[in-house]
Amino acid sequence: MTNDLDPGKIARLLTLGTRQMDAGTVSALVNARQYALERQSARASVFALNPASAHMPARWAEKLIPHSTQPWVAGALLIAVLIAGIGYWQSVQEQQIDETDIAILTDELPIEVFVD
Repeated sequence: MTNDLDPGKIARLLTLGTRQMDAGTVSALVNARQYALERQSARASVFALNPASAHMPARWAEKLIPHSTQPWVAGALLIAVLIAGIGYWQSVQEQQIDETDIAILTDELPIEVFVD
């Protein structure tokens, strides 16, 4: 059994169905459709570096700064956290190397260093 959906046939059946409805119901359906279309056209701003892909006019300022700055703030915060993490990791590594160098120079190395 195949269920081929013919858009033309569906549209004709819906048109026939609406002709059998009372005027109040048809008016309510028209209002609901209009409301749905208005809500559909009011879309939230989209983060895009290429405004043409987001259906916006291609102005140079909109290419650099989108309507919403939230993605830029989140990206900057992520980069700041990564830089801080790398700096902390490097300082810990340098501290461990310095401790090892001091231990080598003062002959205070534990025996575990020499045993593999």
